[in-house]
Amino acid sequence: MTPDARAQARSARLCRALMFGAIVLAAPKASAEGRQIDFDIAAQPLAAALEQYGDVAGRSVLYNSNLTAGRHSSAVRGPMTAGMALARLLAGTGLSARVLGETSFVLYPTPATTPAALPAPVSHYYARLQTGLRAALCGEADARPGSYRIALQFWIDPAGNVERFERLGSAGSATVDAGIDRALRRMQVQMAPPVGIAQPVTLVVVPQGSGVTMACDGSPARP
Repeated sequence: MTPDARAQARSARLCRALMFGAIVLAAPKASAEGRQIDFDIAAQPLAAALEQYGDVAGRSVLYNSNLTAGRHSSAVRGPMTAGMALARLLAGTGLSARVLGETSFVLYPTPATTPAALPAPVSHYYARLQTGLRAALCGEADARPGSYRIALQFWIDPAGNVERFERLGSAGSATVDAGIDRALRRMQVQMAPPVGIAQPVTLVVVPQGSGVTMACDGSPARP
């Protein structure tokens, strides 16, 4: 097995424990951003560190899978805000985080000169993907988010259709996995991907946690 293949296989295994979910599936409490959180994240492979960060902070990430391969996080320990913890976690990785909302962010390679903002078409498209995923999962009884963690990858064709998707791992239940598959077959984006979107796009769904509440019309997640 080549080094690239080993890295991809390792990434797929780690995706079972990756974090995401608030990005489309949960909303923060009003005071969540300035809240001090007690972190205890050791230096480790970046994908695993993002898992811990998401579970503790109730935040979520959108990124291309290749970005985390071979990268390691810095240790993050002690009380601090979610934003400060994320900056420390990414220190030295060559990656930066662009905030899309109060509980979501995008990872991207740190440029020599940091741009003021993501290009508007890219930011808008990420939001479109988030909205489409939320609608699809919330519309399927067995896939309603909040109680499971799963990493998903999407390929969007030039017409804006979900050409292909993959579940990276399992949500922990065959019933939930089947529900997620049904939901993703119905997922609609209806917009061609703009220049600047690397594919596949990875979305990782995490259980609802401290500081977040579900956003599926206020209904509870599947137990």
